[in-house]
Amino acid sequence: MKLEDLLTMWKKILDISEKPEPDEYKLLLKITFGGLFLVGVIGYIIHLALTYAQGGGIA
Repeated sequence: MKLEDLLTMWKKILDISEKPEPDEYKLLLKITFGGLFLVGVIGYIIHLALTYAQGGGIA
C-alpha cells in the first residue's frame, strides 16, 4: 500500500466522521476511565494474591 493510498483513506475517514456530542463524549470518558479503574483493581488484587502466596506481606 502506497503512502498516497493511505492518506486518501484517512481523508475519507475524516470526511465521514463527526464530532461527538457533549453527552456522548462524557459517556465515552466514563466508560474509558471505568475500564482503566477495573483493570487496575484486578491487577492489584492479582498482585496481592501472588504476594501472599509467596509468603510475603503487603509490599
